[in-house]
Formats: sequence, C-alpha cells, structure tokens
Amino acid sequence: MNRIMDDSQLRALAENINSIKPLFYKTLGKPVAMNSDITAGAYYAMLYLKKHDALSMSDLGKTLLISKPNVTALINKLIAKGLVLRQSDKQDRRIVMVKLSAKGTKFIEKNQENYLNQTIKRLMSLSESELKLFSISLQNVSDVLKKLPPIELNEI
Repeated sequence: MNRIMDDSQLRALAENINSIKPLFYKTLGKPVAMNSDITAGAYYAMLYLKKHDALSMSDLGKTLLISKPNVTALINKLIAKGLVLRQSDKQDRRIVMVKLSAKGTKFIEKNQENYLNQTIKRLMSLSESELKLFSISLQNVSDVLKKLPPIELNEI
C-alpha cells in the first residue's frame, strides 16, 4: 500500500482524532446520566449486553478491551446494583455468562432516550446546512473507522 501522507501529516491526523472524543463530551454530554453513579465503562458494557443479549465474561472483556479481573470487578458492581445477572452457560458450566436484568434494560432504555433528546436539543442550534454537513461528516468518519482493524486487548 502506498502512503500518500507523510509521518507529520499522519501525526496531525492522529492528534485531530484524539481531540474529537473530549469535544463530543464537552458539547453533547456523556451518554450516562450525570446523576447516575454508573461509570461510562459500565454503561458501555450494559449497552453491549443489551445488543447481544448474553455474553461470556471473556467476550465482554475482549469487546470492551479490559482484562478479565477488571471485567469481573465491573460486572460484580453491576450485579450488586441489580442491573446485570450472572449465569452458567447451558452447554459448558465453566463458562460464566452475563446479561442485563429487567432493571438494567430499563436503565439503558431510559438513559438512551434522555441522551437522544439532549443531543437533538443541542443539534437544533445548528443551521440546516450545518446539520447536513455534520451528518455527512459523521457518516464518512463511520465508513473510514469500519475499514480499520479492531484494537486487541494486548495492544493497549
């Protein structure tokens, strides 16, 4: 593959990428309710569980790029709050599966709705042309990110 950008251009691009996430949080807020004691990591774990029903602790850790001891601690906290359930795999009892509880599902749905409403309210301050440009830009970023290989836990 031929590189079109030199190292300094790639570095500038990487710096721009790193500046976007905090800017999103600063302008649109975090998806977790501010009055909640749920961390962003726990929230993303719950979102992933909602999307995939039940997952093994190992698969959840790989997805979230966190070690087994850390995923265990995270899940234990969510279980203590009644947001997640732990169960043995039906085929292999050595495998521990986790899934959202009814309370966890309700929490995620409420927070997602609140965050979407908050985001829409913030976006309403933009003009129609700015909204179109922003939408196209986000789609372009999404398309490019989907072409990159996923990060592995051992790369962090």
